[in-house]
Amino acid sequence: MAALRMSHQQWKTAYTHLFNKWGEHFAFFMAAWTTSQGRPVFVVKDVLLINDADVAITRTGWVLSTVAVTRVINAAMKSGGALIEAHNHGGVLPRFSGTDRVGFRDFVPYVLDSLRGRPYGATVWGDDTIYAEYFTPTGGTGIIDSVLVYGDRLEQLASHDDDQRGLAERFDRQAPWFTASGQRKLGRLRIAIVGLGGTGSPLVQNLVYLGARNFVLIDDDASDETSMNRLVTATAADVGTPKVILGRRLVKAVAPEARVDVVQGLLQSAAVLDALKGIDVLFGCVDNDGARVVMNELALAYCIPYFDLGVGIDAERGAVEAAGGRLAVVLPDGSCLYCMNQIDAEEARYWLATEEQREFMRRQGYVKGLQVRAPSVVALNAALAASAASELAVYVSGPRAVSPLTEFDLLGSGRALKAQWLTPVRAGRKTGCPACEMAGLVDAATIERRYAQTR
Repeated sequence: MAALRMSHQQWKTAYTHLFNKWGEHFAFFMAAWTTSQGRPVFVVKDVLLINDADVAITRTGWVLSTVAVTRVINAAMKSGGALIEAHNHGGVLPRFSGTDRVGFRDFVPYVLDSLRGRPYGATVWGDDTIYAEYFTPTGGTGIIDSVLVYGDRLEQLASHDDDQRGLAERFDRQAPWFTASGQRKLGRLRIAIVGLGGTGSPLVQNLVYLGARNFVLIDDDASDETSMNRLVTATAADVGTPKVILGRRLVKAVAPEARVDVVQGLLQSAAVLDALKGIDVLFGCVDNDGARVVMNELALAYCIPYFDLGVGIDAERGAVEAAGGRLAVVLPDGSCLYCMNQIDAEEARYWLATEEQREFMRRQGYVKGLQVRAPSVVALNAALAASAASELAVYVSGPRAVSPLTEFDLLGSGRALKAQWLTPVRAGRKTGCPACEMAGLVDAATIERRYAQTR
């Protein structure tokens, strides 16, 4: 999916300039870029505002001065980034005019020739949505499906032809929370779930009922008898069925119109890592810290909001002594899993090793218990999955800031009042965190080179 991502401050800077007074106004975004499944993904690094004195009104429309264009091209050449042009039309359904299309004939080839090897993007801004297209050095063109604005609130601003269509009646009772516009934007978020087991299966159920309609489901495993106590996507006849297929079936049963792409493969496969670069939101429902390290770094590098779920039950001495979980949310400008002390370095090292290296670690006694299946109970998993879906709903609707770390204690361990506790925990970026230093680096973070496997 072609995508354009920017921070709320970058969006606000551009929006204020474009709509500060009557007429068309112009700006350019300087962006790092990559590709996902052959389509460009732009991550905005800077905003270049075009002074109104550099815009002339002619018989055919609004035209940028040669000086302004040269200045922008030179800035892009110096930075190594790609350019995305922005101008305003206003209204509910912004689209390029006939004059815009005529201008593309000369301007797009000029930019692509000046900035060799880089894609180019063009956007037209409406009152609260943005229509965008891309142009590649090889002659490819297309619509930018996702225009994501992240910050205290997550906004999907890509304009679609059905923006004025009414909501389905099924959402009547949650419209007061999301509003029609918010419900529509929620349905357009491209959401990836890595792991469709104990927490991933109730999560996909929660999200599709909430109104999510664009999924990427990733898991390399199939259901077995031991997982049938917690897979809400499965029936008794589904033993041996890939978990991603079960997840897709549930989504389609609830919402036949939904888009569901499935990948039955490892997180570290080249195909999965490539697909994840083009998503809007990432949910990690895995049972090891090696996978968390990969998703944490990928989310930071490509400015993708990342929700990580973890559950656990301590029953080593024959009785349950602790049970619960936690939800960690890694935002593009927030703290990461390392900052929140949610990564066990030894466990991560083990799961990121080759099978031969793992066998050596086991023989030498470097690891203990990492291949033992942990206890898992459906109600505990479902409680955490519901918390994660609710936190996404908060992020999209904006009544409060997202909690970076929330702990769920089923037993009230160490508390005077023994009960279920859902507790927010303060978290912030740690100075010098090596993972946070990858934030916004895009391909320069070398995620695929360091982690991708061909199998």
